[in-house]
Amino acid sequence: MIRSKDVRRRVREINEFLIKQYKESKEEKERDWRTYDQRLIHRIKGAIRNLEPLIEEATRTIKVYKGKGKKPELSVKQKVTLILLKELVGKSNRSMSSMLAIFSILSGIDVSYKTVERLYSDSEVEMAIHNLHVLILKKKGINQSDCCGDGTGYSLTIRKHYRSEAEKRKDKVKNVPCLWNKYEK
Repeated sequence: MIRSKDVRRRVREINEFLIKQYKESKEEKERDWRTYDQRLIHRIKGAIRNLEPLIEEATRTIKVYKGKGKKPELSVKQKVTLILLKELVGKSNRSMSSMLAIFSILSGIDVSYKTVERLYSDSEVEMAIHNLHVLILKKKGINQSDCCGDGTGYSLTIRKHYRSEAEKRKDKVKNVPCLWNKYEK
């Protein structure tokens, strides 16, 4: 039986080997920072320009019936855009909601950090991101994939119930004999 620590150890070994091989095979050349910055900015602008129509296409077909109750503050397109931008800039939920408050003049989106947090469990967002993923694969001409989500190549699910793990550790500590009780007498 393969355990998670065995997989982690093996992935670490493979990673170290690949990095060593890469460094040995790559010749060092000095980077031209002026053209590097220009190319990077051009690529980012192009990606963002292409992202909006893709998000529009991915969310267009999603129709979810909402019963009675409060109407959602954000459209599905806004939700997906928000979660993708949050991941792109690498901010926390609170930081992202603060940034939205600043940019609400331009975007019209001003929500709390809890709204940003709830995007991760929103079924509409999940469907839209799945559609977006499929669209990007189609546009890139990728018909088959031989990888997994975390980039390791292992299609492995490892689950731990953290509460039960913590209880197991507490039980272990309770069963350890106390040395100081011996000396109190």
